[in-house]
Amino acid sequence: MEITPHTPHFSNPVVEEKQQALANLKQAVEGFETLLAHQLLESMQKDLEGSSLFGGGVEGNTIGAMAQWELAGKLAQGFDLGLERQLKAHIESRKENT
Repeated sequence: MEITPHTPHFSNPVVEEKQQALANLKQAVEGFETLLAHQLLESMQKDLEGSSLFGGGVEGNTIGAMAQWELAGKLAQGFDLGLERQLKAHIESRKENT
């Protein structure tokens, strides 16, 4: 028989609230960065003067839009714009001043 020490789990509402807030912040920043990257890709696509990588018509537009969103998500993950870091610092500085 193996005896293991028992450590009760005490939840700290303040810590849990901060962790949840940081998780929400990360999700919001990722969404914003994806949206920004998507807008950049749309702008670049317009510069192709009607040409499309995915052909014309409804199918080409649909596939192109889905591909742009997927690429925008990958670009947002790959490039660190520093928004999350800046927002965290801003939030921490506001807490210190109050």
